[in-house]
Amino acid sequence: MPEVKTGRVARVDLTERRVEIRETPDFYGNLGGRGFGVFELLRGVVPGTDPLSAENLLVFAAGSLTGTSFPGSSRIALVTKNVLSGGISTSSGGGNLGPKFRQAGFDALVISGRASSPCWILLKDGQVEIRDGSELWGLSVSETADAVRTVTGDSGAETASIGIAGERLAAVSCVMIDRAHALAWGGSGAVMGYKNLKAVAASGREIPKAADGDAFLAESRRYSWVLRASSASAALRAGGTHGMAGVGGWSGKVPTSVRNLQEEFWDGEKSARISEAAFRPMERKRTACWNCPLSCLHLYETERDGKRIEVEGMHANSVRGLGSNLDLDDPAALLEAHRLCNESGLDVDGVAAALGWAIECFERGLLGPADTDGLELRWGNGEAILALIGMIAERKGFGRLLGEGVLEAAKTVGRGSEQFAMHVKGVGLNEQGVRSHKAWGFGMAVSARGGGHLNGSPQTENRQISSWTGQWLFGNDNAGVPGSYGGKGRLVAWYEIYKAIVDSVGMCYFTSGWYDPALADIEPLSRALEAFGCGGLTPEEIWRRGRRIVEAEKAFNTVHAGFGRKDDMLPARVMEEPLTFGPYAGAVMDRPSFEKMLDEFYRERGWDPETGLQTTEGLMNIGAPDIAEYLRKGRWPETS
Repeated sequence: MPEVKTGRVARVDLTERRVEIRETPDFYGNLGGRGFGVFELLRGVVPGTDPLSAENLLVFAAGSLTGTSFPGSSRIALVTKNVLSGGISTSSGGGNLGPKFRQAGFDALVISGRASSPCWILLKDGQVEIRDGSELWGLSVSETADAVRTVTGDSGAETASIGIAGERLAAVSCVMIDRAHALAWGGSGAVMGYKNLKAVAASGREIPKAADGDAFLAESRRYSWVLRASSASAALRAGGTHGMAGVGGWSGKVPTSVRNLQEEFWDGEKSARISEAAFRPMERKRTACWNCPLSCLHLYETERDGKRIEVEGMHANSVRGLGSNLDLDDPAALLEAHRLCNESGLDVDGVAAALGWAIECFERGLLGPADTDGLELRWGNGEAILALIGMIAERKGFGRLLGEGVLEAAKTVGRGSEQFAMHVKGVGLNEQGVRSHKAWGFGMAVSARGGGHLNGSPQTENRQISSWTGQWLFGNDNAGVPGSYGGKGRLVAWYEIYKAIVDSVGMCYFTSGWYDPALADIEPLSRALEAFGCGGLTPEEIWRRGRRIVEAEKAFNTVHAGFGRKDDMLPARVMEEPLTFGPYAGAVMDRPSFEKMLDEFYRERGWDPETGLQTTEGLMNIGAPDIAEYLRKGRWPETS
């Protein structure tokens, strides 16, 4: 019988400059990663805590399988209180930081307090150091990564750092792993910047060992074979997300966001200019995260105005958000916009939503040159877009306002501009298919972290799986039909739990059943976790723990932000303004049908359909009395 593992967690109080290292059974009990981080927040962040305060926690947590031979096991989660929504913020980042955490001898890092001056944290060979960061402050993301490697003398050291946007507390800032992998959502960069924490770095050589090495290797090889046999995975390996989902994708039928969600399909000639095919001559190589066979990251290189631009990891969200969403079809300007976001530590989605709002308001006469520091904010104006990204990062002029996020910017300006602020729960929305793909859009509305498709929006519609497959996997003939509302609330509820599991065990979502529904069986994860040393995690038990994570996030949002049914809502635009162009012309997210999906979603969860809130009875039925008590008292039970 394999041994049952405990997690090794470092707790750092920056105010007191105190480090504590503990063996923590709860790490694997909550599946690691996102699950561990979420429950740390429930225990450690009291209601009323300002996200930008010493009392907020910042939790980096590798997944229970991160850094192992299991395919795609690169991920590390970052969990904190959301600057934009006041609720939960969770993100999952690839690259090699998560594996390096474990090689350094740690599973998670919980950061509290606020340093009196810039600092950075080094995890190395089982030890934790708080180091002076004054020489790193002001550096770009890539400069910080290089400096840390020089200081540590380890060319393999990995970093999570902030750029100037996080240092200056922009609400749309994020944390960057190395130079190309974002831990982006909810202003995590500002949380780190407020703590005067420039970077977290990990260095070590201790590879995680499975309790039953032979069995674990067999499971890893078996899953690798299944992954390589996936047609969706093969296509992703061929073109990355740029090819699969960027402005029409290879098929030309993949929706995007056009001019601040006014449309979902773009002019064909413009799409072609920033398609994956158009960028192939600029591609120098493909790169991969830890132990991943897909190699979906492009390294592009070009010149603009005589300046060499090198960009790694431009995914579909950048092509969509900084391209079609802003009507920008200049490839070099698009690459430079992405590079600026990476180096400054800006969340592309938050920036894209704010820029889309600003340009639309300028075009409609709600903003003028006097508001925008003289910039002519017109659709496709690359020079103005690049200038404004720099101003957001530096918190200068009009950029300072946009750096507060799209909703706060619209509230400040007023003049009717609020109707053009695309957001969910205060978090900017830069998305495709919000009208045309019903489950996909619905998943964004109910997402606990506010908008975005990476919590519960299913890929079944994008894959257009057959009715037989939909019935077989999900009991839903319509799972693959984009325009059908049937059973989609229940489908999103299923996917939210599945994705919580994926984020917690440390898998990349592109190597999981989130991307290809054919891979969504929990059994391989159960066998791998058992062999690794996480005893008792049957598929049913894994699902139960995934459900607890989702319920915990909902409870945190209720206690900290007061979110209910009215907040599980999409922008009015997608319900009132039909598409006029493309294969889904005429589509809207029909409000009555959306409300029925909400009813179905809440029933599936056991929540009150009138309020959208959890009930004591529902939580007791799933064995979560601790979450029920948390909702009653506003604090986590001391005995849990």
